[in-house]
Amino acid sequence: MTLHEEQQRVRTAMDAALSGLQEDPWLAQRVLANAKGEEPVKKRISAALVLAIALGLAVIGTAYALFSSQVADFFGLHWNAEMGERLQQGKIAQIGESVTVGDVVFTLDEIVYKDRALYGVGTARPVHPQDVLVPNDFAYDPEYFAMNEAAQVFAAKAQATGGRMLTINATPLEVGIDEGTMLRVGTCGYYDVANEDGSLTFSFEADDGFAINEGTSYQIRMESYVEQLDAEGRIVEGSMSQVKWTVACVPVVMNTDAGTQPSPTSGTVTIEQEGYELNVPAAYQESGTMPIYRAVKTDFTASVDPVWFNQTGIVSGEGTEDIHFADHAILGLSPEALFYYEFTDDQYTQAPSNIIVERTWIRNWPNHAEEFALEKASLTGISLEDAQEQAEALIERLGIADNQYVCIEALDMSYERIQTMGAIWEQAIADGELLVDDDYQPYDYSAIPTSEEGYFLRYTPTGVDTTESGSRYVVIVYVNSRGIVYASIRNPFSRGELVDVPGRLIAPDDAVSRLAEELGRSLSWNSRVIRSVRQISLTYEAVRADNKADGMVFAPVWMILYQDDQAARQNYTNYALVNAVNGALIDASFH
Repeated sequence: MTLHEEQQRVRTAMDAALSGLQEDPWLAQRVLANAKGEEPVKKRISAALVLAIALGLAVIGTAYALFSSQVADFFGLHWNAEMGERLQQGKIAQIGESVTVGDVVFTLDEIVYKDRALYGVGTARPVHPQDVLVPNDFAYDPEYFAMNEAAQVFAAKAQATGGRMLTINATPLEVGIDEGTMLRVGTCGYYDVANEDGSLTFSFEADDGFAINEGTSYQIRMESYVEQLDAEGRIVEGSMSQVKWTVACVPVVMNTDAGTQPSPTSGTVTIEQEGYELNVPAAYQESGTMPIYRAVKTDFTASVDPVWFNQTGIVSGEGTEDIHFADHAILGLSPEALFYYEFTDDQYTQAPSNIIVERTWIRNWPNHAEEFALEKASLTGISLEDAQEQAEALIERLGIADNQYVCIEALDMSYERIQTMGAIWEQAIADGELLVDDDYQPYDYSAIPTSEEGYFLRYTPTGVDTTESGSRYVVIVYVNSRGIVYASIRNPFSRGELVDVPGRLIAPDDAVSRLAEELGRSLSWNSRVIRSVRQISLTYEAVRADNKADGMVFAPVWMILYQDDQAARQNYTNYALVNAVNGALIDASFH
């Protein structure tokens, strides 16, 4: 994917993260995070769009102790039987609340909580019987729509009734637990199927250990939208209707028969006791513990002044999350992330600054990882010292300085280096190693003036390890003689006042044992065990307070880099975050 395509994909809904795609049976529907928070093409899921005011009243879903579940039945049928059996062991809440969006009535029928994930099913019905609801699988791709027999059945029905073809989606945006902080869901899958009566059954799986964990009551902010398809299966521009609404529920255990509970895969956890690296702060070595701090939620939409990035004037989007400037630059905002890009026209043609930043990616390619390092402290119109001062002044302005960001990478992008990286990039395309659009034209890097020379800088907070967990906290900027011309910043929470100092933290080996238990319980049908641990680091992460109504705290966590059976066979590394205070699994690759 080119940088332009990536910018188009994420510029209005930021920061999201996919997990476990290689095993996901809903790969076609799965969307990333994260950002955690990125907005996919055509709004298939928009977990980062948290600016709009929730519409409709918060409603209480009545919980029933049942021995069957629509959710379990649906997932068991459309995923696999083991999944259905597993969900029968979850907590259920029957909702039954409806909202009308455009000319479609959405009813959220039921949700199930299981292992830090929420699963839901509901029904969408057209207000006008002549309208035809089309499953989301058939939308957005006219070529697929034209060749798919099932899609043509919907088209023929709409033609016969004289109605419209409508496609829908309904997914969670944010989740609160026990009246605590509403957190954006970074990872969510969805799937819908057509029913004989013309309705659609929609479903979702919101799987995000940061936002969703054990509690008594759940507050779920939903987004439902409707779009019209034309006769060829294309989205009709301007046809979207969208509503955000909130439900609340108290799920209860469906099946109290302990004998039917799935048992963890309790295979031996094989760990090379001398074979992994242990990284801990000096303060932990001295005391055996680390403090807990209040976590203050970021809201860039309320605090950022667009003039910090561009002084040419706003031509559209003022007061929104998608601000366009007179010189064609774009500032994209969400509460916890922002992106700033330069373009040369309103067709999003990449500016030289974008080209330069895109080419810095090759420093992470296996054949070039050791090739590029900082060489020059001064370039045309900008010094490294000045670039870092501008970056750190921006961090201060953004109100995230309490996270103690430090520069962990600086790369001088001189004219010569731009030519070198550009040549590597073009050769990779010519060799078929880097896929681009069929109409891609080689870039003339010699046309980039020396005034575009600058510094690529990456900052991360002191004590927060973002190397393996999706870079939830990171400041990336490109600074040249014109100032900060590119920015990609993610900072969900900032560190506040001291809350507590635990008497002790769980040991790293205990964290591995907790991970093994969770791995077996969550993926019991895959029969996985941990084969080796490569690294354990003590870091910080924002989590819900023990009393969730108290909000969020920065707590010490163990980051574990490990290999299970599959990772060992394919030679990649998984990660997991385990709360070092209470041993709870926060997030992991298998989610």
